Amino acid sequence: MSEPIVQVNDIVKEFSIGGGFSSVERFRALQGVSFNLHRGRTLALVGESGCGKSTCARLITKVYPATSGEILFKGRNINEINSRKDLLDYRSKVQMVFQDPFGSLNPTHTIEHHLTRPLKIHKQVKSNQEIPARLDELLKLVELAPDTLQKFPHELSGGQRQRVNLARALAVGAEVILADEPTSMLDVSIRLGVLNLMQRMKKELGIGFLYITHDLATAHYIAEETAVMYKGQIVEWGDTQAILTNPQHPYTKLLISAVPDPDLPFGHLVETEPNYSQEADEIRATSAIVQQGVKQIGENHFVKQWDNAA
Repeated sequence: MSEPIVQVNDIVKEFSIGGGFSSVERFRALQGVSFNLHRGRTLALVGESGCGKSTCARLITKVYPATSGEILFKGRNINEINSRKDLLDYRSKVQMVFQDPFGSLNPTHTIEHHLTRPLKIHKQVKSNQEIPARLDELLKLVELAPDTLQKFPHELSGGQRQRVNLARALAVGAEVILADEPTSMLDVSIRLGVLNLMQRMKKELGIGFLYITHDLATAHYIAEETAVMYKGQIVEWGDTQAILTNPQHPYTKLLISAVPDPDLPFGHLVETEPNYSQEADEIRATSAIVQQGVKQIGENHFVKQWDNAA
């Protein structure tokens, strides 16, 4: 496997809560998180709301700094990326696509404006004469009709708007895309089209994806590797198929038990294992305890030692 394009090494992130007339408390959102992103591959970061998945993405995009640990982009610590030129270059290479495809588009501007502006800001074209050809190329890459340029966001479906957001990431030369629940607000019937587009971008353009989701079914479809997260720590990680067909951590099993799709290859687990819905609170309490020990299950399958946490 090639060298990682992004390396997240033992990241801790704390936030201050309170202030003013109340005492200030420290909340630890991430507790020693590590993972790698590779060109042309997808890592799914899976867990329930509030577990720290989106915080990971915001640290990678330098929205705010880590409390400790390091994040490397092509071997360089992103804390060293400070000048305006370096920041602009970094943010063109590492793009984020959000959950709400409408909320990230200005309703008063056409799609042509949304795609032209990043081309100019990030100097992806040498002159205005190059813009029409580049726009046409971007629309073809994300499988949108040429007349999409003249439309406004409200005239597009949710799936089309999300394709525009992916085109905007491509417009600035993205090498890594952090996709935060990119299909959860789309109709089920059009999710597959967006996922297939992301697969194409990965294979044909070599883009590395961090796919943030609570949905194991889509993670199973798109990601070569999966990391299961709870309360700021990754409890199980490695090859997606290995994790879904042979889950080891109780929290991973709890997530799998909630998957409604009986056709998935791990659906039989629900029938043979205990009723996780009844034991969910106990499993969450055990999983929230920070563990340092790691057990290797397979060639690319690791789990945090949880059995001594009770």
